Amino acid sequence: MAVQNILIVSTTGIGDCLWGTPGIRELKNAYPDAQIDLIVKKDWLDLFKNNPHLEKTYPYQNRWYAQILLGLKLLLKPKYTHVYIFHANSDFGRMKKFLKSSPIWNHQGHKWCPDQYNVKSKKRDNSPSIVADLHAIERRIFMLKEIKVELKQPQMELFFSATEKNSFSQYANHIGLKTPFVVCHIGANSVDRLWESKKFYNLANLILNETSFNIVFGGNKKEIKILKALHLPDNDRIFFAFDMSLINYAYLLSRASLLVSNNTGPMHIGYAVNTPTIGIFQHVANGHPDLVGPYKLDKTFFPVVSYLEGNTSVEEVWKKFQAICQATAQGKKLEVLTNK
Repeated sequence: MAVQNILIVSTTGIGDCLWGTPGIRELKNAYPDAQIDLIVKKDWLDLFKNNPHLEKTYPYQNRWYAQILLGLKLLLKPKYTHVYIFHANSDFGRMKKFLKSSPIWNHQGHKWCPDQYNVKSKKRDNSPSIVADLHAIERRIFMLKEIKVELKQPQMELFFSATEKNSFSQYANHIGLKTPFVVCHIGANSVDRLWESKKFYNLANLILNETSFNIVFGGNKKEIKILKALHLPDNDRIFFAFDMSLINYAYLLSRASLLVSNNTGPMHIGYAVNTPTIGIFQHVANGHPDLVGPYKLDKTFFPVVSYLEGNTSVEEVWKKFQAICQATAQGKKLEVLTNK
């Protein structure tokens, strides 16, 4: 079947969606004349609006009436020659009837996808099945190998327009923020992923006392209560970013000298925009942050990980902070490893 128009479905978390960007880029490189459309969670739509590899981007909500409205839009389009479920919850199965019987590939084992297109299934005739210990980026590429697409560069990516750049300039001028600055992202989408407030407080004091960096504390509006628990000192080198749009916050992260973040969406944004990032993985139960965190990073930049009931200390994060500062001062870039 000729590769003409492709639909990518990525409707879960920020990290899940960003892990798909290398696959989208490799698809476009392999088939430059193909039209690639994306269905993405409505909350993350702005992160993909400037992606030059995409023709159309559709916002997704799992409410039944929103699915019907989206489905009607898809029915008005020519049939997709290929549909790839990069990552979706089971509720997306209700959208199947709107895809005009296009082959629907997936790697999650969704029952509403036929076994022949389910790379997790062992029932595929004469075709390899996906193995358990593949990184999320590799899982997406595994499906694309069926149309001869290979992973040449695994770096995630985001694209910005003049609008985001102007918004950052206005924000920085308004509050008096100057470079260099670091960002501390203090929130997470679940309580068990939060680093203790007092530890962010102690880290902030180390940064203020031992470096010349300004500090921006960031998160969404719901996470302001975490900020209040920090009881930060009154200091003209401390700034806040809790009321930005997601794309403007992403651009802020791209301008930071370093990001310290819990294991949550903005951590993945930090890696996607090539900002040296300390990801704090608290209480990792599955033992595989290398499969759900950044992909094959130089060990200098790899996250601070606390396995099982571990509790990441300020000293561990500060040591990583110093190592990254030293590496970047020597001109070392945040790069992926070329060897496994």
